[in-house]
Amino acid sequence: MSIINLNSPTDLYGFYIVYEGSTNLEKKGIYGITHLMEHLVCKALDPYEKELYGLGLDFNAYTSGNEVVFYLKGLDENLSKWRNKFVNLLTDFNVTKEEMENERNIVIQEYMDSFNSQRQNHWLNLDRKKYNVYNPIGLLEDLQSLSYLDCLNYFEKQYMNPSKIINVSKNIEFGMDIDFVSPDQTKLIKEGNYPVTLQRDNIYNGKTSLLMSSNLIKEDFAKIDFVNMLYIAGLQSPLYNIIREKNGLAYSIGISLSRYNSQGRNTFSTMTNSEGDNVERIIEMVNEIFNDSSKHLTQERFDIIRNYLKSLRTKQEINRYSNVDEFIQPDEWDVFKILDTITLEECIKISDKYFKNYTVSRDDKEFI
Repeated sequence: MSIINLNSPTDLYGFYIVYEGSTNLEKKGIYGITHLMEHLVCKALDPYEKELYGLGLDFNAYTSGNEVVFYLKGLDENLSKWRNKFVNLLTDFNVTKEEMENERNIVIQEYMDSFNSQRQNHWLNLDRKKYNVYNPIGLLEDLQSLSYLDCLNYFEKQYMNPSKIINVSKNIEFGMDIDFVSPDQTKLIKEGNYPVTLQRDNIYNGKTSLLMSSNLIKEDFAKIDFVNMLYIAGLQSPLYNIIREKNGLAYSIGISLSRYNSQGRNTFSTMTNSEGDNVERIIEMVNEIFNDSSKHLTQERFDIIRNYLKSLRTKQEINRYSNVDEFIQPDEWDVFKILDTITLEECIKISDKYFKNYTVSRDDKEFI
């Protein structure tokens, strides 16, 4: 891994510290520690919050299933004064036991908020039940039992050395003597029916959450992402047009490709009124659309989405300081890298290969 210096066409600067591995490094007993440690590492910036705001520098961080990222964004002239200090602060853990315990309470509140959302509750529980995956949010009993020593040990394992640093500036390259690491990301998940206790704190009346998931996928990720756009982007897309606009069966509809290291899973999601046969009708419509791909994936639709994504790529290049996902994720997941070569015929083949026989899960019945 390395330092990646990118040109910013504007005076806006972005600086990103990336730690790969994330929740893939967790195991039973410490599920959720990566996300908690993200919070704790951020506390190094607490004494400097007024200074950062005064310089107009935006600081934040996120934990995904595959990486943890800390970043600063702001004007070139202001951020350039802070980047070395930013690196030094984040790689030196000075959190006390009392601060750790207080932040753990905050993360537990975030945990409960996540499971209070009906759709998110369904998704998180399904990941546990079907794949033994606990996501960045973790497991409540593990969060409650984490010790200060657990956090110190995990900092040395995950946060002592980054995997890469991305520096996006108009004028200033970044160079610093840093030891980079590349954590093992070969862990594979297996589909099954795992004996987990579902986190079902609320009773949701009136609406049903519906998830329809593919089998685990090992390749063609960027192409699948493109086909997802064909099916879901805009109210005139096949899924939105038929399910929402013509039949009024749902408000929000989604289809997305989740990444688990070198594997993926494609999932259709929505919520609908529990009364009557709404859920069954949506399942039937989704299957009809996916099973007749050549009818719904037209040349006109293909051209619209490709042109949209090309325009989006240009806009992201202009605002490069805040758009660096393509330098964080593996190339095979980057839809922008295939825009000039993908064809409609390929999309239809991808749809026929990966968009059929999805497993249905609804939260008003058994999850699997």
